[in-house]
Amino acid sequence: MNNKENLKKIVLWWLGTFIALILIVFNTIFYQTLKYSFYDRVKNSLILVSHNIKDNFTPPSINKIVTIPSKLDYPISPVMIAVFGSKNMKIIAKSITFMDINLGKYIKENQEFLIVHNKRYGKIAIYIIKIVAPIKGYIVVATPLYRIDLKLQDIFIKMIILNPILLILLLLGANMILDRVLNPIKEITKAANEISVGDLDRIIPIPLQNDEIKDLVLAFNSMVIRLRNGIDMIHRFNSDVSHELRTPLTVLKGEIQLALRKDRDKEYYKDVLKKSLKEIDYMIDMVEEMLMFSKIDSEVEQKENLNLDELLLKVVSKLSFKAKHKNLKIEFEKIEPIKIKSNPFLINAIFINIIDNAIKYSKENGVIKISLYKDDGNIIFEVMDTGVGIKKEDLEHLTERFYRSDISRNRDIKGFGLGLSIVKKALDTIDGKIKFDSILGKGTIVTIKIKDKK
Repeated sequence: MNNKENLKKIVLWWLGTFIALILIVFNTIFYQTLKYSFYDRVKNSLILVSHNIKDNFTPPSINKIVTIPSKLDYPISPVMIAVFGSKNMKIIAKSITFMDINLGKYIKENQEFLIVHNKRYGKIAIYIIKIVAPIKGYIVVATPLYRIDLKLQDIFIKMIILNPILLILLLLGANMILDRVLNPIKEITKAANEISVGDLDRIIPIPLQNDEIKDLVLAFNSMVIRLRNGIDMIHRFNSDVSHELRTPLTVLKGEIQLALRKDRDKEYYKDVLKKSLKEIDYMIDMVEEMLMFSKIDSEVEQKENLNLDELLLKVVSKLSFKAKHKNLKIEFEKIEPIKIKSNPFLINAIFINIIDNAIKYSKENGVIKISLYKDDGNIIFEVMDTGVGIKKEDLEHLTERFYRSDISRNRDIKGFGLGLSIVKKALDTIDGKIKFDSILGKGTIVTIKIKDKK
């Protein structure tokens, strides 16, 4: 809980800092824009007044001819006007309100509009226009800016007061939004803490809103389901392994105990050792197949460019000695050169287990037909045997771990029921499918279909 509260404080702190910076930048830009807008409007008003004076100026008295246009861009008051001669920069005429300002340096610099400071009026906006008739000189129009400065000061004070209030309101709103966001996460955390290995049937209720929180809940529930399936699989696997190992260990123990009850002749002990070795070999083969089964998950990402036809020929060559023991004939009905980017371990596991099964369950002097070709964007691997066949009710269980049909339970037929489960798991990994067609007493056709991803 404390971690979540700290996260909330961190988010609010960074959000508050970000909003404060935005407000400072925005208010600075707004204030400066407003200030220069006011000054520009004053300048336009001074220009109107100056041109009005220029059009109506008759020396030497300026008070008689000063008229302020009724429509100004900004209402300026008081208006201070003076006319300077160009030779000695002396005032030829001025309004009563005009103050003594040293304008010489500004006139020489040809500045039209300027803002200066005065002890009496504070800031003063001045506009200077050059005239050539009826005299050569300059008309200077000025107005104090204290009204504008008071307005700007009033706006600045309001901004100083309102901005913290706005920041607090925004943070309160953000706090409410964060509560709405974090509360479902807290509920997910609480539910997750209550879920244990022995209680994986519980899932988190799915929210009504179609948002990221719903996606999180769905992902979490999916993970719980996968964990539950995985643990169930481990339990079944452990149970199956224990069951399968119990028989050879019991046989091994019984043979040794029987041999130790009394002294036996040499041949008897040899027979016991041979039987024990057979059971040990049986267990070693089982462990190797279980290791192969568990290794599949680690092979998913390891891919190479493979020539499937060459790989298949190597597997057939490797298993040919088993076929010779039963006088089986292996025929290639249709073999096409096929290249694929996949995992060689998985492809090998598929080829070996399917062909090995065909050899194990085929009758002596039988025929095994193998095909490898492309069809409609898929790679087809097909093995047909003339074996004992499979009952219809057994077909759907063939890929289950340690499953063996009644016929295959014969101890003379070596196997543990892991081969086809290895094939199924490997096919799931590389996006493949397996299909069985069988007639009891006549044989079985196994068809494997793998998508040809280019």
